Amino acid sequence: MTTPPPTAVQPPETSLALKEYVDNAALFAEQQGKKAALAAFNNRTGPFVNGDVYIYALDYTGNALALPFQPEQVGTGFLGRVDATGKPYTDIEIQLVNGGGGYLLYRYPRPVDNTPAKLKISYVRPVDDTYWIGAGIYTSEERLVDPALRDFVEEAKSYAAENGQEKAVAEFNDINGSFIRDDLYVFASDYNGTVLAWPYRPDQIGVNRRDATDTTGTHHIEAMIGAAKNGSGMVDYYSVNPKNNKTDLKISYLTDVDGTWFLGAGRYLEPGPVIISA
Repeated sequence: MTTPPPTAVQPPETSLALKEYVDNAALFAEQQGKKAALAAFNNRTGPFVNGDVYIYALDYTGNALALPFQPEQVGTGFLGRVDATGKPYTDIEIQLVNGGGGYLLYRYPRPVDNTPAKLKISYVRPVDDTYWIGAGIYTSEERLVDPALRDFVEEAKSYAAENGQEKAVAEFNDINGSFIRDDLYVFASDYNGTVLAWPYRPDQIGVNRRDATDTTGTHHIEAMIGAAKNGSGMVDYYSVNPKNNKTDLKISYLTDVDGTWFLGAGRYLEPGPVIISA
């Protein structure tokens, strides 16, 4: 017995709901077959389009198979395309899909009303060995950097300002110290990119990592330096999540300390109940 298309539901607002939205579409595709699924995904008034959240589909060479708001783009290649920040989003999505799926943060126009590129979180996953699907939620830095994370970083900055770099760095590197709280910890570097604090990687203390890249080739340390030099800011990159030993998307918040070094902390973007929609 086949499963009919789902009835329209509220657009997903959390990372968990976004993953479930895509997983349900993949289940429909597996049960209905590729042709029927792509027809449903391309239907702008169908059940897989909810507000500005929609299912898109591509093959593994980056050719678009379903884009309900951009039908003129179906059949064209997206491999190598970059967003407003230079991020090759489709290339990264295919890398994530080949690993089973995952989240991506990038900037993409809002096709419902053709507004300029906005911050968007997508979840992507394979359907079969010929194509994959995804869907995204438009978001904001205020949503991604939750108040608890921001407060944690600001508390660490205040501690550093009051106690000086040497004492602060020692405290941040202490695995039993006051700045190890559940999954949060402080990391710190100088503006040359030399690691000052990384409590779970003491072997990296004193190592210059300015040219380091994550698994997608992003120079995330360089991005952190840029964000901190602006006073504070958010940087996203991929790192090994100690909870599952998988490479997941991590969102960190950085702040300058005194013009010579910076510190930060971050969280992995995982399926959860926190609202991330703008």
